[in-house]
Amino acid sequence: MLYLIVILCVAHSSAQFGSEYYSEWQSGVDRTINKQQEFTNPSFPIRQYTQIVFPRRFSARPQVLLMHEEIQWSKGKNINYQTFVSDITINGFYINYVIWGPAIVPILTVRWIAVVDEEAEIQYVQYSYEDLYQLRQGFGQRAQDFVISYYPKYPAPKVTAFIVGGDFEIIDSLYTSIQIVLGIPTTSSMDVRFSTRDFCHVRSLTVAYFISNNYLTLAGSVGAYHNYFNQYLDNSNKIAVRAQKFTRIVPSIYTLEPGNNILAQGISGFDVNTQVGSAYLRVTCEPMISYSSTYTLIYGTRGETLLSFMQASYVLHPPGSPYHYYYKNYDWVVLKGDQVVLKEKVQVEKKISELDIK
Repeated sequence: MLYLIVILCVAHSSAQFGSEYYSEWQSGVDRTINKQQEFTNPSFPIRQYTQIVFPRRFSARPQVLLMHEEIQWSKGKNINYQTFVSDITINGFYINYVIWGPAIVPILTVRWIAVVDEEAEIQYVQYSYEDLYQLRQGFGQRAQDFVISYYPKYPAPKVTAFIVGGDFEIIDSLYTSIQIVLGIPTTSSMDVRFSTRDFCHVRSLTVAYFISNNYLTLAGSVGAYHNYFNQYLDNSNKIAVRAQKFTRIVPSIYTLEPGNNILAQGISGFDVNTQVGSAYLRVTCEPMISYSSTYTLIYGTRGETLLSFMQASYVLHPPGSPYHYYYKNYDWVVLKGDQVVLKEKVQVEKKISELDIK
């Protein structure tokens, strides 16, 4: 079952408007795992794959980024799952799902982004049992540092991360917990810290990293703890959706056709009591409307889930064809056909972390 949202970005050269920015972006959602019997009453391991066909062919083989918008797993059992891409062509690719159990995963919604963009880089890093020597054992608050490296062509890169697989041993733990803290990116690398707590043993972790150096592309992470002033994570009301909203201003380019913007978001951290009830996490966003200059990310839970921390990440990109983007003298010039529809001064972004953690 495929649910597709498609956007294609193309630019053509024109000496009059300076250097061109060329990219092709498409995005969609896959809900292959959605409470079917083979997932609610499974025989492990489960191996499932879904073919994604691009409605429009790419001009070259794209990079593909996965992120989890929604996931649910059963209480009190070790969680072991992974998603990955394969067989990427200009026409499509495959999303592969593997669930080893013993925790049941009846819901897993995956958003994907496929891009041909010389200013973007996508990496999948699998941290193995041997790598996670601080997190795979012990008790209490534990952390371990790593470094992610990328091509040294980005003077001021934007980097964000998504959890796309993991093996969590929680038999003796009250919490299933993983948190990602990204350092300040340099031109070629960035520090990454993973942390967990209690008797949660992280035996493997697969993280998808998105790196971009383009002004048009926005990326970031946000997170929030449950506390006295932030009761939305309380599970006393098992009917209502308990969610946190995050809003940021976007450039004017995003207002051209807001319904066609790439708005992609996914889970990048959580701390949930899975001895009380099943875990349910969801990330989504509000649709952008005409003349809107804000993007609103929504992340949270519902039902019996007792959630004490959640973190979400996002990647945004403005609409493409029939618009063409040109960069000249620190200005963006946007054309529709031969007509200039927008000129925007590039604003230097302040180095302020969006991750609200303590």
